[in-house]
Amino acid sequence: MAFDKKGREQLDRLATQMRDHMSKIDAQNRPWTVDERTEYQRMEEDYTNQEQMVVARERSEDRFAALRQPAANPGAAQVVIAGPEQLQEYLTEFRLTPSAVKARVEARTPKVGDSAEMIAQKLHERAFHNYLRQARQFKSIEGLTDEDRHVLSEITKIQNAQSGNVGSQGGYVIPTGFSKDLFEAMKWFGGIDGVVDEFETGSGNPWPWPTINDTTNKGRIIGQNVQVTETDLVFGQVTFNAYIGSSDIILIPLALMEDSYFDMDALAARLLGIRLGRLLNFQCTVGTGVGGPTGIVTAVAANGTVLTLANGNTASIAYNNLVDLEHSVDPAYRYNPATRWMMSDAMLKLIKKLVDGNNRPLWQPGLTASFREGAAVDLTASKPTILDHPYVINQDMATPAASAYTMVFGDMSCFKVRKVAGGVTVLRLVERYADYLQIGLQAFMRFDSNEIDAGTHPLAVMQQSAV
Repeated sequence: MAFDKKGREQLDRLATQMRDHMSKIDAQNRPWTVDERTEYQRMEEDYTNQEQMVVARERSEDRFAALRQPAANPGAAQVVIAGPEQLQEYLTEFRLTPSAVKARVEARTPKVGDSAEMIAQKLHERAFHNYLRQARQFKSIEGLTDEDRHVLSEITKIQNAQSGNVGSQGGYVIPTGFSKDLFEAMKWFGGIDGVVDEFETGSGNPWPWPTINDTTNKGRIIGQNVQVTETDLVFGQVTFNAYIGSSDIILIPLALMEDSYFDMDALAARLLGIRLGRLLNFQCTVGTGVGGPTGIVTAVAANGTVLTLANGNTASIAYNNLVDLEHSVDPAYRYNPATRWMMSDAMLKLIKKLVDGNNRPLWQPGLTASFREGAAVDLTASKPTILDHPYVINQDMATPAASAYTMVFGDMSCFKVRKVAGGVTVLRLVERYADYLQIGLQAFMRFDSNEIDAGTHPLAVMQQSAV
């Protein structure tokens, strides 16, 4: 029996992911969220689709293996066509229709009672005869039927001593290769989701978040028989809206959905979700707050905690700049668990290039035993730290350039992302494009973001010099 090793390895990986997904939630002893349930359902669908493809591949290989058994081998099992149904099954395997069979020369047409080897021989004789006839008449190989070309390429694998590159010299009978894996271009996005604080609301109505700042007030010494001073509390609020993020529409022809080797529905739905993920990260990083979310860079710069570098640092940074940015955040926020650096990969590259007075790199994440304290590395962590604080890469942060805001530092839990319950919704528009024989796929989600700053600035941002 055929064994699809690669396909079954993929099944094992999917099963492991599903088990890990359940184990993680069970360990926390809590109900599943809507997103977690949706993710598990997606994994189940992927597993089912992969399982069906594995079974189909193995069954197809078994059938072709039976047809390829050499007739001269007396020990080989003889598969005999017992009746019209079984004959039709083998004909279908070679993509032959009943009308096409009737049009063939009787001597080269499979019949009830033929063995599998005889069927293979007759199909090959007919296809090869037609191929030679086309060659004699100097006609294009396109004159061959799809069935003949399929038999020549899939059964006999003809490779003679002519040319595999020139079609008229034999190249036409070499099947075009096709990978069963779809290579997908990738580009990093992230830095917001899972790093800043997130909350979910059941509806999309405006959601005020109250704040209070009493940090400038303290008690006082009073004398005897002196009335105490009245000092009121000062409240404020930040209001979160629910802006609609759209993935745009993908139009897929019905014919493509039917003919494609890949599940176009599942592929498009996943890519639409990624589009929204990129949109959310971009808006929650540099969104202007005008008709959309307020990004973390925009919010922190507006609240006034900006460290502007001295002239000559349009695309550079110094060690002292990191120290200054760190200490521009009050110690009340600086050592919270959610406190970290946020920057682009280009900025991280500049930090890694920093050297001391002896031209030795400051970035030394435990290369040898003598360098283990370099850059304040925590050897138990998955990544090195910068001044004892972890960092996150966000490619929507600006790269070093004149007046660019290139780095944020502080308590990331004070930046909030609001999502409306339901998460990402995918719409399958069937009727709207039916006259074009197309299906439209669109995804959307509702979200907003802003910093909660009562006046003590839990986050600070670094700005490169203008000149």
